[in-house]
Amino acid sequence: MTKSNALDLLAKKNEAFRALNMASSLIHWDAATTGVPEKSLEARGNAAGWLYGETFSRFVAPDTLEAIETLESFTNELNEKERAMVRKWGSDYRKFHAVPPEEVKAYNSLVAQAESVWEKARETNDFALIEPFYEKIFAYNRRLCDWYGYEGHPYDALLDDYEKGATVKMTDEFFALLREKITPLVKMIGASDKKPRELEGPFPLAKQRDLTKWLCGVTGYDVLRGKIGEVEHPFCTTITRNDVRITTKYHEDNILSSLYSVIHEAGHAIYEQNMSEELDAYDLGDGASMGMHESQSRMLENMIGRSHAFAEILLPELKASFDGFKDWDNEMLYRAINIARPSFIRIEADELTYCLHIIVRYELEKALISGEIKVKDLPGLWADKYEELLGVRPPSYAKGVLQDVHWGAGLVGYFPSYAIGNAYAAQYMHAMKKIVDVDSAVRAKNLAPVMGWLKENVHRHGQVHLPDELARRATGEGFNPAYYVDYLQKKFTALYQ
Repeated sequence: MTKSNALDLLAKKNEAFRALNMASSLIHWDAATTGVPEKSLEARGNAAGWLYGETFSRFVAPDTLEAIETLESFTNELNEKERAMVRKWGSDYRKFHAVPPEEVKAYNSLVAQAESVWEKARETNDFALIEPFYEKIFAYNRRLCDWYGYEGHPYDALLDDYEKGATVKMTDEFFALLREKITPLVKMIGASDKKPRELEGPFPLAKQRDLTKWLCGVTGYDVLRGKIGEVEHPFCTTITRNDVRITTKYHEDNILSSLYSVIHEAGHAIYEQNMSEELDAYDLGDGASMGMHESQSRMLENMIGRSHAFAEILLPELKASFDGFKDWDNEMLYRAINIARPSFIRIEADELTYCLHIIVRYELEKALISGEIKVKDLPGLWADKYEELLGVRPPSYAKGVLQDVHWGAGLVGYFPSYAIGNAYAAQYMHAMKKIVDVDSAVRAKNLAPVMGWLKENVHRHGQVHLPDELARRATGEGFNPAYYVDYLQKKFTALYQ
């Protein structure tokens, strides 16, 4: 096979993959946002399994390996994007080729059904409904580690799916640093008498939906290339670069939940919308990693959306739309949107305690993969770890082990990316503030300078660079969580005096 033939072959496969992935994404969006007939679940699951199986079988076909090996022999003649494509395809091919195709198809059918079962289990507070699905999902992922191969801990193989280059050793060290520096701060805040004023509803849903439109305008999320849905568990999904959709969930008694889920998902969507169009032809038009994706959403949600400057532009909107804000000032609102206290729900956790929620999930799924614990023991172990790390014990499965969709969706190994993303966000913000006056941009309700820096240094590159290298190019150093710890300590020490 010639170099030209190999490039043409991979280009045609990329085109097919984009079409197949678009169909899969639309099936997922439809099920999540509109609700589907219960009796359609099996057929939808089979369709989703077939689509993924078709993608997988095309990917692991012998001609794919021939094209990869051909291009690897021409490395010095390839451009940067071609080299990145070959690196990505070569790594993934050699990892996934060991997975039996029938296992892939069966697994994707399983998780397509499990997600809907999880919703019912959470609604009815019945762990027994989802337990057999979790048994099969974790059993598959244990086999997956062996198929992929690993050098250290078997969980390393799963981490690599979401965070290229991450290992259990690196993640354990990062979480140990958080335990050491953040846990004492959480305890000191709990003992502080400097308690912020709470926001009190009701907050009519129609007004919240209007506020969502305002948020999209401020953040720069292009609604002409997306839409907003309402779901149980907010997410962002990319159909194409010109169709990047976000979701939220509104609560009449809690405006902060929807407000910050919109900002968070907008961060993901803007990353996708800002990628270079030419990356599609190389299968590089996605985030460098899930942690890198989270860095963009968590930066927008917390480091910008919970800043003094953002409180200043948010308060007039709240006063105009909702009763109860007449006597509020900017400092009161800033303190209110940064309340730090132990809680049960990860997606509603404050910025300071958020990573403690991630540590719980990481330690449990790592232990499930190593075989140290059983699925049936998850509810009790979950509650024990919450009591240990956060000082609270979930009163129900819905507020405990059943609160996240990830395991039902088959996303084992995903959770650490949230915490890694927080650290990358602080590192990028530290570098960006040397060049961009972030607070002035927020007060002007014009984040173009911020998004311009991020587009140039992060967004447009997609997967051309591995995460550590992308950070190094933008900030001058690889992954360094010290900026994140420093940011949290300074912010919350000042907030609670």
